Amino acid sequence: MIPLYGALAILSAAMATFIALNHPLWPALLAVALVVWSVAVCLRPLLWLAVLPACLPLAGFSPWTGWIGVEEFDLLCLGAAAGSLSRLVLQRMLPARWLPAAGTGADGRGDDRPATGAARVATDPRRRLPGSRDSCRRQRLALIGLALLMASCLFAAWRGLLAAGGPPLDWFDGYEEPLNSLRVAKSFLLSLLLLPSLRCLLHGEPRRSAGCLAGGIVAGLAVVVLAALAERLAHPGLLDFTTAYRTTALFWEMHVGGAALDAFLALTLPFAVRPLLRAPAPGSWLAAALLAVLACYAFLTTFSRALYLGMAVAVVVLVCCLRRQAAHQCRPQLRWRARANRVLAVILIGEVLLVAGLGEFMGSRLAGGERDLVGRLTHWQESLGLLQGGSDILFGRGLGRFPADYSTQVAGREMPGRLQLIDDATGRHLGLSGTRWRAPQRGRWELLQRVPAPLAAPYALSLAARSAQPAVLVASVCRQHLLYPAACVESAVLIPGGAGDWRRIELRLHPGARVPASRLLPAAGFFSLRLLGQSEFVELDELRLIDDGGRQLLANGDFSQGLARWFFAARHYFLPWHVDSLYLEMLLDQGALGLGLLLALLALAIINLSRVPQREHELAPYLLAGLLACMTAGLFVSVLDMPRVAFLFYLLLCCSLFIDHCPGGVVPSAASSGEVPDSPRSV
Repeated sequence: MIPLYGALAILSAAMATFIALNHPLWPALLAVALVVWSVAVCLRPLLWLAVLPACLPLAGFSPWTGWIGVEEFDLLCLGAAAGSLSRLVLQRMLPARWLPAAGTGADGRGDDRPATGAARVATDPRRRLPGSRDSCRRQRLALIGLALLMASCLFAAWRGLLAAGGPPLDWFDGYEEPLNSLRVAKSFLLSLLLLPSLRCLLHGEPRRSAGCLAGGIVAGLAVVVLAALAERLAHPGLLDFTTAYRTTALFWEMHVGGAALDAFLALTLPFAVRPLLRAPAPGSWLAAALLAVLACYAFLTTFSRALYLGMAVAVVVLVCCLRRQAAHQCRPQLRWRARANRVLAVILIGEVLLVAGLGEFMGSRLAGGERDLVGRLTHWQESLGLLQGGSDILFGRGLGRFPADYSTQVAGREMPGRLQLIDDATGRHLGLSGTRWRAPQRGRWELLQRVPAPLAAPYALSLAARSAQPAVLVASVCRQHLLYPAACVESAVLIPGGAGDWRRIELRLHPGARVPASRLLPAAGFFSLRLLGQSEFVELDELRLIDDGGRQLLANGDFSQGLARWFFAARHYFLPWHVDSLYLEMLLDQGALGLGLLLALLALAIINLSRVPQREHELAPYLLAGLLACMTAGLFVSVLDMPRVAFLFYLLLCCSLFIDHCPGGVVPSAASSGEVPDSPRSV
């Protein structure tokens, strides 16, 4: 395996370097950071297990770069893969004292204290604990299943590339172009690149690995919670639960709808319980309790019924698992912590009732469940109609093909807009397509660029445009986090139809009544262009936006750098981008074969987390609750077409498949750790 690891390390480093050097904003900085990161992981492989989940919400800058198929989180994963695989190779080539194997630190000491009693029995290969043979058999089955799923994923990605027209790929490809196939495939493939290091860490340093993974997940959850609080503070208000505003946090993938935040919270919220149950002192417990309260707020303000259902399942699973885990540890409890957790439970229940009672939006969402389910069933039926013939049913349509296939093959479901870079004799410019619907517009689709949030002052916009048919173009500068514009400075202009003639247009954008004269809190803003009503195609070039201070706010207004700095978003109408089911998206992308393999791996992971002889692995309850919550929410939302969240899903799945049921990986006994855990009553 060492030659294979070496080849994969070189491939990962080469791909990461190629991406970094082509980054539209910071190529040199990212290239240097990539080298530092890879070397750090090579020296301390446990780093990636904590850093990747912690930085997952932050490592995405699509609204600034214009990239959709590639993002900065890919660099983190590829750098971690290059560093961790290189370490596995170098450990075979260098003396052990230079790069100690997993399970020993820099000082040569092991991960855990010397094995005594039952621990010695478990680590002695001649005296295995009951169930260890079954665990090894399950892990072999998991490796076979992952290998088959990898083959299915690669085949489906190839089919998707061919269906989209094949290479060459473009950095700014969208959801209907070839790069989208690799965008959907990369999460699973990146998790497989990290699998050798993950298995080595879980087997050799189980307690440190558990601590790093859980700590990284909690840190990532804290980042998302703070982002959600800032978003709601700047837009609807912390206590406004009536406005139809659903939190998106830092998941820019939701610019065309989807459930990235929902899936992330389903996977990570169970881990917020761990620091509450392990807090050694009141101060650390208070910090964990504050995170739990704020995380509950973020969870509630998604107003996602699928997430609510998933978390109900997670709560039941956690209570059952933690009670069973505590029942096998006959040790005294910390009474203050047990009482504090009961008080916190009452506070969280009160928080749920407060959000439900203070506003009307949650009530309207819950009341409209039956109506929306009918619409969801219609959407699923239309999506399943894309599978034509035995090959589609067995192998799927190809990764990433749903947006293009659904919008072109289902009547009345086409995309509300598209972007297209055009190179002709006059240079490079942008083609903006609008909706072709004869019926009233059901949604909004707009071209965006990040600018400071507007104040009560006019803006001057100039652009060159041409259109074969008359079109109405609406330009605005709005206070906007992602999907919901507010306090806009805007104006509309009529573009006359003409035979290939460019027209220079200048207009003033005037502030509305809600635009503030000053800004007390920092708020994000977007410059927006959208076609109003039914319009076929408009070409744009030489965009300039000047504020009242004479500053030019737009970058790459001539599109000479492609779509760098430009972004787009849809509103209200998201059907062409998501099938709204984890299981249906797998069926459409990889067919019954891929869906069957994924379900088999999930079942194997659940069995592996549940079938422990006497004492559970420390992370087993949280992994099981997170996976089951995501699987439950996945009945009604897509997960795998959101790359960052899909990576976390696959990472937790791999952890669940390969955690060791050995003394190093289970909850430590009182004799070995000295920690005083909770009794069943304290859970």
